[in-house]
Amino acid sequence: MGSRIKELESSISALKNDLVQVKEREDQAKSTAEDATVEINRYKEEVQEWKTKLEECEKEMQEWKNQTSKATTGISKINRQISSKETQIDQLKSRMQEIVDMCELEHISLPKLDPMETESSTAGPVFDFSQLNRSLLQDKRPAEREKLEADFKQKMDALISEIERTAPNLRALGQYEALKEKERAITEEFEAARKEEKDKTDKFNSVKEERWHLFTPEEVKDDIIYCRYRLFMDAFNHISNNIDKIYKQLTKSSTHPLGGTAYLNLENEDDPFLHGIKYTAMPPTKRFRDMEQLSGGEKTVAALALLFSIHSYRPSPFFILDEVDAALDNLNVAKVAGFIRSKSCEGARGNQDAEGGNGFQSIVISLKDSFYDKAEALVGVYRDSERG
Repeated sequence: MGSRIKELESSISALKNDLVQVKEREDQAKSTAEDATVEINRYKEEVQEWKTKLEECEKEMQEWKNQTSKATTGISKINRQISSKETQIDQLKSRMQEIVDMCELEHISLPKLDPMETESSTAGPVFDFSQLNRSLLQDKRPAEREKLEADFKQKMDALISEIERTAPNLRALGQYEALKEKERAITEEFEAARKEEKDKTDKFNSVKEERWHLFTPEEVKDDIIYCRYRLFMDAFNHISNNIDKIYKQLTKSSTHPLGGTAYLNLENEDDPFLHGIKYTAMPPTKRFRDMEQLSGGEKTVAALALLFSIHSYRPSPFFILDEVDAALDNLNVAKVAGFIRSKSCEGARGNQDAEGGNGFQSIVISLKDSFYDKAEALVGVYRDSERG
């Protein structure tokens, strides 16, 4: 029993030592927990502060967004005003041009200044308004301008009435009828002479054709001039017969289903090598005018019609078109692209089409997607986007 009591006492002493250590660790853990609680509270306070700052930033961002929206609305309003003013300026310029043209037709001279002296950047003539009255130089309200315009119109009507009241030349009508009768007689005489000349020319050509049938092929080959003439006329007749059809295909649309008109004329039909060839192209709704007076796009379409007509005579295996659509607008680009597509698509090459021409192969260099998206195959050239 004594030994057991000693063992139990030693065990109690060890347990007491363990209890002391556990209490120390408990105190240490409580201290650590208190420190962690204090730090957690501090972090919570910081989080609350950052939330407050975040709300303030969001409010400030919303204010900036509202200001940006207002500024964008103001810019759009100003741009609309600018567009409206530019439209008004264009209308005024157009009206001024109409007035200038009317003055030229009426042979009214307007005082003009040298643009070099005024250093004006605007195109067209610069007028000298210093000769007007001071009352006309002042800016007036629309009602005052309309009243002033009505006064001028009244003065013009009075002058026109005065001119009409003057005594006319009563013999002018008789002289006009006599000259008209003389002109008609001369015209009939000219037409008769031209018809007689044409009949004699046709007889001469028929005799000349029969004369060449009397020679052998070897003798005909010796006459280089005749061979050149026959070769030239064969090519010219073929091209002149096809150019109008091709030009109509290039210019026709839903609004103009008939298209334009194009034709070739020899300046000297008897000896074409001594003179030139006149090429005339009239786009839809346009009157007759020289080729030099056509726009760049109209000249391009006319040139393409001539190119395709020449190619239809003796087609080459293929040909290259290098940016022929540079001067064309979107509508003409679509027409030209559709024509080339109809002639070069699969099935058209090697077959006789409805207009009598053969299909062809072409390589087209173009920068317009409405043109090259109709191709059978594409080769794209572009910059290296990663390096660039």
